[in-house]
Amino acid sequence: MAFGALYMLSGLDAPWLGRQQRYRLRGYLRQMDAENLTRLARRRATTVEYWCRDSNLAEVETLIRPSAATGALAASFQLTATDVVEGYVTADALNDAIRQCRLKQGATPVRVRLHVTDGLPAGEGPMPLGVCAADLAESNDPRERRAGLETLQQLIDEYHRKEHQA
Repeated sequence: MAFGALYMLSGLDAPWLGRQQRYRLRGYLRQMDAENLTRLARRRATTVEYWCRDSNLAEVETLIRPSAATGALAASFQLTATDVVEGYVTADALNDAIRQCRLKQGATPVRVRLHVTDGLPAGEGPMPLGVCAADLAESNDPRERRAGLETLQQLIDEYHRKEHQA
């Protein structure tokens, strides 16, 4: 449901949701603000941080769906790009990524932040803007948190405008 709400706010279809679930989500989104949505969508994935060699970062990027403000996505949130790779991976694919890229948990500096989930929606390329914004809204960095909350609120406001026109 959390991914469904974030996909819908991004203007994308959520084909894994049934008609009644979509109806219920539309009702929730009518009365939602960015803070509440962030809190409700928090359990969509577990976040794990790893150290990774520079030479393996590109390989990590091929195994995940990029998210938050990593790489080219940083400009969407008016943030400076960092060298941290962040994205989504299925629970089944996590062990392969750890092994192939020699990721080490508990080591510094953190170079890879993975959001691990069993219910990763199918697709390629970066996660939708709503998912990226929710990731940032959960950040401990105040600039990232603000950028994520502002973007989520803009998506919610835009969603409301479209709902009223329909």
